[in-house]
Amino acid sequence: MPAGNQFRHQSYPTDPSLPPASYRLRVTDGNHVDFSQLHAQEGVREVVLVHGTFMGNDPFGVSAVLQSFARSAGPLKTPLLKLADVLREKMKTVVDGLAQDVGNYTQEYCDAFQKLVGDDPIVRLLQPTWTGQNHHLARADLAVRLLCRLGEVQPTPEETILFWGHSHAGNAFAILSNLLANDRAAVRKFFTSAGDWNAEHWTRARQLLDSGPSPHPWAKCAIFAAFGTPVRYGWDTHGYRNLLHVLHHRKGEHGDECRAQPMFPAHSLTDTLTARYGDWVQAFGIAGTDVPPATSVPENRAVAAILEAGLTTPEHELDTRFIVPPKLRDTCARWKTGTRCHSDGRNLLVEYEPSGRTTSLASPIEEALLGHGVATTLDWLPAHLALVLKALNETGESTVTR
Repeated sequence: MPAGNQFRHQSYPTDPSLPPASYRLRVTDGNHVDFSQLHAQEGVREVVLVHGTFMGNDPFGVSAVLQSFARSAGPLKTPLLKLADVLREKMKTVVDGLAQDVGNYTQEYCDAFQKLVGDDPIVRLLQPTWTGQNHHLARADLAVRLLCRLGEVQPTPEETILFWGHSHAGNAFAILSNLLANDRAAVRKFFTSAGDWNAEHWTRARQLLDSGPSPHPWAKCAIFAAFGTPVRYGWDTHGYRNLLHVLHHRKGEHGDECRAQPMFPAHSLTDTLTARYGDWVQAFGIAGTDVPPATSVPENRAVAAILEAGLTTPEHELDTRFIVPPKLRDTCARWKTGTRCHSDGRNLLVEYEPSGRTTSLASPIEEALLGHGVATTLDWLPAHLALVLKALNETGESTVTR
């Protein structure tokens, strides 16, 4: 996507601005690496760890539904709101206990990251966290929260903030890049589309952008490292300093080095469960796979009009032409493209050598969550950080414009 992207969506298949780079990663690749480079060479002041979908404090919208009911519940309003708050407070603890470090960033992961880099930069889990719901509005809200975090840190031109995110957190980073590019008309439409949803921090974010130039100076302070992010929202190249995509990938039967094995027709169950062709979830979670709760359908439709601008209707062949409903038909046609790489930034295609760790089902950790869970595991953190440092050293400040 170009500078001045104005929230336009990526296409299927994409046209990457840089050739993808392929790596065969070993769990020991982080041994003997000087991770102090993160601050000394890249100027990173803070690392913000952001989990992906279903790992938040209201992943299935239960608290949101209770809050919606409370508005018209009369005398039950107060107890319903209290129950929603309690569920939101407890849910993240429950999620962390169940998922641990598979597809999820834990406090233990944060502490291990901090130990690797020393006293500088500071490594933090995003607090308060986001809902983890699978829809446009949830990811837009996450982007707004991240912008407010920049407002709290107030980085100087010599400092950078590393946003390290998994799965759809990377798509919130894409939205943030468009916000930081700060096209006045596009940003105004974005904020208007969400109405007064979670108004306090949205109001604060809009004030931060209104008071700054275009692009906002913080754009040159933002480094994005996105792990296993499905190809969705477009990036604005004026909205970040550097952008890396770490993607679990194995060459498919089609022989294309950077194309995922198509999701349609479906993989065999064995190939899916063993992540034979890499991260199945990253390839699956493209446009058409959102599940918005009933309480936010109108708002999601309005936000989608902004975030899916430029998303074209795919051409259909005989194998998809008669699929109903139309939304599923279009999604199947997009799955056929096997889109793995993003349009902008550096796509780092990683094939993992087995680390020896296994899941509770005795399968390699590299196959966990259909190949999607390896990105957040403690075992692979040093190797991932070493890979990110290597890529940052090779590219320096991103100057790609199209």
